[in-house]
Amino acid sequence: MANFETHFQSSIITSAAFSSTVLATSLANPLDTFILFIIGSLSGLLPDLDADKSRSLNSLFSVLSLCAAIGLPLMIKFDSLLTLWGSALCVYTVLMHIVKPLFESLTVHRGAMHSLLFVLMCSLISIHLALLLGKSLSFSVLLSLSVGIGMLTHLILDECYSVDISNNEIKASFGSALKPIALGAPWASLIQLCIIGGALYLLVPYKEKLLTVVQSWQYKLAAVPLMPNLEALKIWV
Repeated sequence: MANFETHFQSSIITSAAFSSTVLATSLANPLDTFILFIIGSLSGLLPDLDADKSRSLNSLFSVLSLCAAIGLPLMIKFDSLLTLWGSALCVYTVLMHIVKPLFESLTVHRGAMHSLLFVLMCSLISIHLALLLGKSLSFSVLLSLSVGIGMLTHLILDECYSVDISNNEIKASFGSALKPIALGAPWASLIQLCIIGGALYLLVPYKEKLLTVVQSWQYKLAAVPLMPNLEALKIWV
């Protein structure tokens, strides 16, 4: 499978391509586009959360813990700086030294997190998280796509690295990353299916708005030229 650097660099490239398209079509403002780029880049590491002691796991839990600690004052009002600092430190410590080891013990690498079902689940969860934070439906769906693209980049890379072109052979790990569902982890897959079902049910009231959002994207994408204006380039040749 691909290493940490390859996964991270590839997710940065695909996230940059997606974000630049969003910016060119004015689907989001520059700040929201930058957020999409950051989250899309980090999403390329999500499938390796089930790899114990991996750099992906450490990096993502570090980012999550810092965001939780920094975001604490936004949710709870504190009466003193010492209380604020102490609470933030407690949140960071619990996530890094209690939740993270527990997560490592409950997951198996190349299991339920290396599946298309997990990608779909995370993409749908990201929509609802964005809506809960007060973001527009358009941005929420863009965030979902950004997460999905980053994660799919990871899974596709793992499958590509399972093929040894030099020796014309396929490694034993082939097919373990880009699988629709993890049959070897039935309980985890069942939980994923339940979460997906619940997330889709909660999106039912947004059905008409979702169609409107997608149609508006279609018009904006069609108006953006893919190739440069060759006539304008001739002036400089």
